Amino acid sequence: MKFTWILLFLFSGLSVSSVHHASAQDAAAPVVIPPPPPGAAPAAKPAADDDEAEAELPWDYSPYRVLVWVVADDPRINADTMETPLRKFLDRDFSSIWRVSIADAPTAVRAAASRDIGGMTYDMLTAADPVLAVKRDHADAVRIRIASNVAEFVSRISGTKGGIDELRRRGQESGDATVGGISNQLVPVEGDATSLVELWKDASTEAVLVSRGMAQTLDNPEAKLVTPPIDGLVSKTVEDYDKVFIVRVTMNDMQNDVDVVELDTLMRFFGPVASVPVAANESVGEAVGRGLVKAFAPVVRIDDAGQKTAAGLLRASGLIVQDDSPALIHEGDVLQPMTRKNDRNNNPIMIGPIDWAYLLVTEYEDRTAKMEFYAGRAGGLQGRKNNRTFRTALKARAFGDQTQLRLHAQGDTNFPLIGYEIYEKELKSKDMTFIGRTDWNGRLMVQQTDAPLRLMYVKNGGAVLARLPMVPGLDAKVVADLRGDDLRLQAEAYIRGVQNSIIDLVAVRELYKARIRMRLQNGQMDQAEDLMEALRNQPSNEKLSNDMGKKQAVFLSMLGPRSSNQKSMIDQMFITTRELLSKHINPVLVRELEGDLIKARKNGGKLAPEKSAGDEDEGEEASG
Repeated sequence: MKFTWILLFLFSGLSVSSVHHASAQDAAAPVVIPPPPPGAAPAAKPAADDDEAEAELPWDYSPYRVLVWVVADDPRINADTMETPLRKFLDRDFSSIWRVSIADAPTAVRAAASRDIGGMTYDMLTAADPVLAVKRDHADAVRIRIASNVAEFVSRISGTKGGIDELRRRGQESGDATVGGISNQLVPVEGDATSLVELWKDASTEAVLVSRGMAQTLDNPEAKLVTPPIDGLVSKTVEDYDKVFIVRVTMNDMQNDVDVVELDTLMRFFGPVASVPVAANESVGEAVGRGLVKAFAPVVRIDDAGQKTAAGLLRASGLIVQDDSPALIHEGDVLQPMTRKNDRNNNPIMIGPIDWAYLLVTEYEDRTAKMEFYAGRAGGLQGRKNNRTFRTALKARAFGDQTQLRLHAQGDTNFPLIGYEIYEKELKSKDMTFIGRTDWNGRLMVQQTDAPLRLMYVKNGGAVLARLPMVPGLDAKVVADLRGDDLRLQAEAYIRGVQNSIIDLVAVRELYKARIRMRLQNGQMDQAEDLMEALRNQPSNEKLSNDMGKKQAVFLSMLGPRSSNQKSMIDQMFITTRELLSKHINPVLVRELEGDLIKARKNGGKLAPEKSAGDEDEGEEASG
């Protein structure tokens, strides 16, 4: 079976359009179910036999399953009217690489894309899907995974009358009037959906029928979400594909525009908005095709990851026959590494791109990419391999020419880090170039250069606070949540003050020493003793050291337990200052002057002048 599929995609020459129209009886051609009527999510799930065959395909011979959702403000523009020109356009580059379905977007997707196509999230698109929310503290919550489990262990599911009627209708249309056996447990309540939120607080409530968006707001206890077995769910539809492209067509008198966003379904990651104008001599379908090519991000499966390098296999690379295929990657390309970890129910517990991390392709050969790993912190790609952990990388597409970098204090977005220095480090050397300082709101514009990946360093007071790999133009704005360096700077300012005080104190002590000895040599014992008492009242080594110890404890307690780097820097500053203090401020000088006082008293209140080195030499010659 595997060999048959490989031969099919390498040699059959089937086009995208022929794949779509292939008969389900043709064992040599993959089946794609035609799109559903406008306004409904297409249930384009491949047949069981095709699923089994596709599961046997190796990664590099597995074509992308692609869904194109169309959103247009003109009723004349829909999936049916653009299908033929779009498939003809896609056939040039993706005839064996993509298996494409085209449909009008569901209502929830259409609303989100019309409002803000660049701000869409997975939760936003699936928020309207009905779900069964079961309390986590239910006695049988561990056993509940699917709707039939809910029917077995839950006696009552509360919902609004409209929600229950809609669920039963969709269940009947899907061929299961019992909706997985829960139909008899559905009990309507008075009021709207907000009344179900209040009902959730009732200890006697076992489960409620609500939208996915509302279910995610339920707490005390948290809700365990179970998807009912009905067709047309956005979440279910998305799971049947590898890539979902949301296409928004805007028609106006001046110019028609196409905006495309790619959703990588495994990582639930939305790429940047790819915008293309509709040229005067082309159809909307052709313009949409250009937008799809621009938005498409090839996927690399990361098979081997070290601390600084990684290697992975490119998806569908064995099906690519053109050197300029949009599905290829090349040396110098930048990829975004991503991780997904599932629980036992295959629901993600960690998903999405690794923060401040990129992969730079250094070599692509035999369908395998070798990459260098640049990240803001160690680790990230490394970890145990198992069936519930997925590591991939998507090609980064930078459509802009700059990105705004904003720095703020950790845990406080309203505390911008002002005046912090941003440097760029060369990837292959230690050379650093000053880029600029953050403004009053912690912002700095980072421009795109010939090198797509830029390695930025954040400094303050000479200390490196963070490393931030960036691809300028990929995002309009990126935010770094950093632990501020202000406490270290306060400690540094305090230490500098102490060190200056030590220098001043050394000068004062030397001045007292000279004056006291001059008074003793002149026989002015009373004045010498007064000066000696004033010297003793100067800050001592013990006093300065104790004050430093108290201040050091205050700084370290304010830093908290997670600032080991800043703690070590502050500790080192205090250690150096204590060594300076012990070397220059010690009891030796006071003891020497007290000895001189004793000598002066024994000598009738006058200290004999010290002999110079020249006098000693003359005395030795005379005695000789």
